[in-house]
Amino acid sequence: MLKQCKEEDFYQLRSVATGRLRPNKASSFLWTTFFISLITNGIVIWGVYGTDYHLRPSWLLFANICLASLIIQLIIALFYSKETMAYRFQKAQSIFLSIAAFKMSIDMYASLTIISEGDIYPSHIKSTGFALFMGGLIYLIISTLRGIKRVQQGEFREGGKGLYDFKQSKASVSLPIIFGATMMGGSIARTLSNSTSEFAQVGAVYFGLLLAVILQYTMAFALPEFFLLTYCKLKFEFFHIQMPRRPLKETPRETLIAKKQAQQVKASKKGTQKKARSKKK
Repeated sequence: MLKQCKEEDFYQLRSVATGRLRPNKASSFLWTTFFISLITNGIVIWGVYGTDYHLRPSWLLFANICLASLIIQLIIALFYSKETMAYRFQKAQSIFLSIAAFKMSIDMYASLTIISEGDIYPSHIKSTGFALFMGGLIYLIISTLRGIKRVQQGEFREGGKGLYDFKQSKASVSLPIIFGATMMGGSIARTLSNSTSEFAQVGAVYFGLLLAVILQYTMAFALPEFFLLTYCKLKFEFFHIQMPRRPLKETPRETLIAKKQAQQVKASKKGTQKKARSKKK
């Protein structure tokens, strides 16, 4: 879909590549995604390994996958913490960044699923969470296709409107909000109408679900920029950012003079020692 597009069609992404998503900034974002995933995946790992209840074998496998993914994220974040590595391997870094950002956007659903395994939580909470999760994935696909279309329309060229034209994007922003609010409101209403359940006990789950939805749908709106930048990094050398040269620290004049005097004194001592040796001979 983007094969016919040239470098100039992605002009505005260049400022992103040299600005908020330049290699050293991207390394910081990798750490952000790791710590958020550490919290969300940590709940799953602690819940599975630390519970006394009988869980399905699939939960143990899922906890192992969460643990392995955290270890991989930590290794990648540590590797790219060194600035030279961030600039040298920035193409691979861009791929890891897109994957980590997408993973972060959906991680919270996993922790909510393990929490809602308890008997006190109504079954419709899981179905609501699953519907919201699938809605977020559909919204991500639509946002990505919209971003590709805007590239084809020339909106990323110099003087274009870029990815986020909020005046013409009211529908793409408001529809997910309406969908999420409707699903959440319906689920809360069902919980309140059920006399056997106590809303105070499940309120924390609803709050967590709200945070999960906000995170996923917000990232679904922003992720197309990550995907497009990754594409540009892999295809165009124009998007390979050179590591900036650090300015040399200026040495004070007094320090230079003192250093020069010390060298002169040292040289004169050596000359005196040579003369003394020659006289002895």
